[in-house]
Amino acid sequence: MAITYEKNTATFASVIYEDEVVSFRDFLQGSSPDELKLNFNECEDVHLAVLQLIMAYKKNYSVSYEFGDSKKLFQQVLEGFDTSENHCN
Repeated sequence: MAITYEKNTATFASVIYEDEVVSFRDFLQGSSPDELKLNFNECEDVHLAVLQLIMAYKKNYSVSYEFGDSKKLFQQVLEGFDTSENHCN
């Protein structure tokens, strides 16, 4: 598994494919409404479905990110997500 879980922290390593979506969704459901810490230090890329789950969680709960030294596209997406512009409620 490229995502490991410990309490309210998920650590992403290597490339996160869509086969991680269900286990990550279960982690999010089990963690709500707690603040999550998502560690992307060792992550190279993330499937869009996983990003969508993160953004949906962030719409209702607190999420903090930790990124590596080189800026990745998924980092720009997550940092640029404005919950006030998302009308999914």
